Amino acid sequence: MNVPSVPLFDCRVSEEAVRALSQVLASGQLASGPAVPALERAFTQLHGDTRQAVAMGDMTHALTLALQLGGVGAGDEVLTLAYNCLSSNSAITSVGARPAWVDIEPATATMSLESAAAALNSRTRAVLLYHVAGYPADLHAWREFCDAHRLLLVEDANNALGARWQSQPVGTVGDFAVFSLYANRQINGIEGAVLLCKDPEHAHRARQLRRFGIDTATFRDAMGEINPMSDVPQVGMSSPLNNVNATLSLHHLNSLEERLRVNRANVDNLRAAMLPTDARPVDWDSRGQPAFWAMLLQCDRRDALMAAFKDSGVQCSKLHHPNDAYTGFRTSQRDLPGTRRFIERVLAIPCGWWLQGNDFDTISTVLQRFVSRPSA
Repeated sequence: MNVPSVPLFDCRVSEEAVRALSQVLASGQLASGPAVPALERAFTQLHGDTRQAVAMGDMTHALTLALQLGGVGAGDEVLTLAYNCLSSNSAITSVGARPAWVDIEPATATMSLESAAAALNSRTRAVLLYHVAGYPADLHAWREFCDAHRLLLVEDANNALGARWQSQPVGTVGDFAVFSLYANRQINGIEGAVLLCKDPEHAHRARQLRRFGIDTATFRDAMGEINPMSDVPQVGMSSPLNNVNATLSLHHLNSLEERLRVNRANVDNLRAAMLPTDARPVDWDSRGQPAFWAMLLQCDRRDALMAAFKDSGVQCSKLHHPNDAYTGFRTSQRDLPGTRRFIERVLAIPCGWWLQGNDFDTISTVLQRFVSRPSA
């Protein structure tokens, strides 16, 4: 397969990052080490010290813990977008619950409050609010909705690190929030996640449950052996973030704000290039500031535009396949006209900090040629 000349995501690790990693590799502190609590402190500070951060091995386990700690279990339903990744919605089945599919607002790629209200029933326990591709949902409206219906609010901010709503960081309105550290996210840790908890007790329990449920303060005795007096009252999972991934994440966190600034400037340039075309950018509420994991377009001739981009070496994608198509979720079908319309027209194109001048020229050329090509 040919490597695209304009990648949708840039997962390369710089020589500077490699040097930072070489030190921790040489130290022998690979599984646990100081970078893990340092990353947790950094994420807490990044979000205004209003939430406690818990570093996790991956985002699915982080979302699973959020639902579990929030009291979601067997027989419950969680309101969620069908237009999402399995890595998010599979967390719902992991706690024994079922997804209740909610439609999307095609113009803004956000979860529909009206559709969510129509999906409510006596089994509804939570909302898994996905900020699609880093475009923030109306956090205050969703907080009011969840409070009114006594629902847990979990922000699926896996690709929305740095997004804001009315100057408030995404992740600071829900009861929990999850950010991914996967290689193609805003922070490349190769793999991993951060769980933000509103309740300090939930953060304490999460740190135990991410490592089988053990209390690290008492699990080893003075000789370093397993302490027979240290109980494990609730058996958890094995999903701690290791010191290597945490080190790489910390390194990339240092340049986050600058990369976000460049992403947003790139989107402004690309929006200007699309004004004369029938490929329309997905809009966002002026109260929000997206993080732009990718730039979302909508086009009635989406498949033709996608082919034109790929033929020119520009990597692009529909991003997700609607999860309500998968029988493994064992859910009832709902009419989701916005989702159907959206998946037929959406296309994610590169907008990240790695783009160069020639890349903009390539993207603009594809758009100009496409608009001049008659529809079939």
